[in-house]
Order: sequence, then C-alpha cells, then structure tokens
Amino acid sequence: MKVLTTCTAALLAAATVFAQQKITPSSPASQEPPVWQRVVQMPDGRTFVTDGGMAIDVAVAKPPRLPDATQPGAVLARLLTRPYTAEIGLRDLVTGPRTNTFATPSGVLVNGNYVRFLRGVVPARARLRVNGEMDPIVVVLDGNAIAVVMPVRR
Repeated sequence: MKVLTTCTAALLAAATVFAQQKITPSSPASQEPPVWQRVVQMPDGRTFVTDGGMAIDVAVAKPPRLPDATQPGAVLARLLTRPYTAEIGLRDLVTGPRTNTFATPSGVLVNGNYVRFLRGVVPARARLRVNGEMDPIVVVLDGNAIAVVMPVRR
C-alpha cells in the first residue's frame, strides 16, 4: 500500500509540475516560425501540435519531430467548432498596423509568424473563420478545421 501511495503522490506531483509549465507562443516582435511545445491528442483521433498561440494538425504542419509534452484536445475541439461571423481567404489578409502582423478586412490582427507559416504549408484555397477581435480564428481546408490561431491583442 505504501508503494501505491508513493507512486500516486509522485504522479500527482509530476502532473502539477506539467500543468504549471508555461507555453510561450510565437511573438510578432521577432520574425521566426512557431516552436512546437506540446502535442494535442484530439477526441477524433487527429494529432495537433501547438506553441500556445496556434495549434495545427500534424498532417498539415509536418513537424520534423513531435514535442514530448502532450495534452488532451477537448478544449481545442470546442474551439474548432465555434460559430463565426465571417469567412475569408488566407490570401485576403493584408499587412497589419503593427510590426509583423496581418489584418482581416474587419481589423482582426494575426501574428505574421503564423500567417507566413500557414501560407507555406496550406494550399491557397484555405479559409479563415473569424468572429470578434479576441476570438480564436479557425483555419479551414476543404470544409475541415485544420488549425486555430489566437489573434494579436490591439
């Protein structure tokens, strides 16, 4: 029983440390591609990678290696199905008012690092489902949600 209690305590401690590890999203302050920090296991069986500001299906991103850290994807799955008010083409984004940002026609700002990465890995027909200026932006390819990007705060 003591061994079981010790193992349980160790697992809880490890889970607490893992939960406290911060993810650092790509910053528009410097132009560099996202650094994937966690694997997200989706309820539908797909696998995504995230840097905390963007999550994308590994089948699309094709990272050279997967991060060791993992997390469940229930929250991400809900983000991918949120309602939206506009759908625009990835190529419809224009240079934003801040350094290394792009803007949607409604003025939602997107990190330029994410836009350049997406433009390099998804076909031109990809669409962005946009809502408010602080709501997640869902990237859709042929009707399937393949990524979510958090907007840049104004």
